[in-house]
Amino acid sequence: MSLKVYITWSGEASPLLPDALADVHVEVDNTPVLPSASALGRREFELPDGVRRFVLRARFSASFGRVVGMPPQQPQMDVPPQQHEVLRIDQPFRVEDGTKVVPELIAAYKGVHPLVNVAAAANKNGVAVISLRTTFVNITPFWAAYAQNWSYYQKEHEPGTSLCVLGYTQGTPLIWFASIPDICQTSSMSSIATLVFFRPASYPYTAVNQPHQMSALARYLLAPKSDLSVPYWERDYIDGTQRYNLIRCSFEKSLVESKKAVVMIHPWPSGAQFGEAIKPGLPGLLKAALHLLWAEQRIGRGVSQVHLGRLGLSGFSRGGDGLWPALRSTIQRTDEVYGFDATGTADYAGTIVQWAMSRPESRLRLVGGAYRMVANESIVRTVKQMAGITSPDPLPRVTTVPLTEDGWKQGDNPYWDHVVKEAPDMRFDDDTRHQFAIFGGYRTFPPPILTTFLERFLRDSFYV
Repeated sequence: MSLKVYITWSGEASPLLPDALADVHVEVDNTPVLPSASALGRREFELPDGVRRFVLRARFSASFGRVVGMPPQQPQMDVPPQQHEVLRIDQPFRVEDGTKVVPELIAAYKGVHPLVNVAAAANKNGVAVISLRTTFVNITPFWAAYAQNWSYYQKEHEPGTSLCVLGYTQGTPLIWFASIPDICQTSSMSSIATLVFFRPASYPYTAVNQPHQMSALARYLLAPKSDLSVPYWERDYIDGTQRYNLIRCSFEKSLVESKKAVVMIHPWPSGAQFGEAIKPGLPGLLKAALHLLWAEQRIGRGVSQVHLGRLGLSGFSRGGDGLWPALRSTIQRTDEVYGFDATGTADYAGTIVQWAMSRPESRLRLVGGAYRMVANESIVRTVKQMAGITSPDPLPRVTTVPLTEDGWKQGDNPYWDHVVKEAPDMRFDDDTRHQFAIFGGYRTFPPPILTTFLERFLRDSFYV
């Protein structure tokens, strides 16, 4: 009796997994076996009697034609046709007793390939069903082609980190980013921590193959400079002429300096829409993203059973429109929450308090740049009251900064003094203080050592 092998995958309707470019086959003795049947998201094979071993090989590619367009606030772009591989899977199997299909262990994973699931082992009818996990694919080459200022980001990005662009094949947001500190590659932990960041509304998009804007992300990832010779948009203070206050936020540097093995995930909203990133399925999506990164050995090298560990949510400004609904949807699974002057804080105060009180190892960090200081303080006060704490001292697992309006006065925070040194009239400007919530922190002079709020929160977290 011949052995039948059925290989299936999801997201088959996605333009990122076009069937015409899906090279999915099995090999026996290094010779490909032609499929006996083929359909969208499915290939069927019949192996000859006596086969003792075969290898599943899958190569998924995407292809787009010429893209001409006007990126947001950028010159005209003209990108030639692009075709790139987005996913590669190799998994050997052995055949026992003629019908029993057993995956062989792969040394890099100390187990089966992370994206292969033997859904139904071969039975007495000699049929084996193998499904491939294709929720996310790697679209970094496409982003590099379509995103303005990608080369600028590559030149400036923080050593000790890498950025992977993920394409979601089964919904929205279509594009996600993973900021990966090198420690995630070398850590022996199988439990991989994540921190999801919800940014304010961005430009609308509907496809990967359209003009995109890397600077909209790079602003959060890159670190500012004190060098007076650099352009104003790279400086760590407000230029007295430009009044520029969208200072770089140092996310990558904060990840490195915190020395915590945390993958930072950025669901890229289309306009203000975060799609499935704010729904109960978020932990499952994060697990799928981690499995892709593990499959590509960007995390967990030589580690077995990599899985989603401690989960954190964060958001800035209108990113609160994603942060707080996501917390409500994942309240039993979220471990860390960082709100950077985030919209909706007061509206979701009940949810925030409920979450903070339900998890003894929770970490709630709230920054009140200008607009959420009262709401933040009210939440912290309520948590302390419910915990029976009457002391005015801060509660270690629930904090807000700055504590009062005095935090903006001269001399309270040397970094804030530095930021407004060329524009002293901006010291109490609400929009500027609002921006400080996400790029700011504490700095000492001398030496000029900056610890961002994010780095401080990561250091004080239960991440490892």
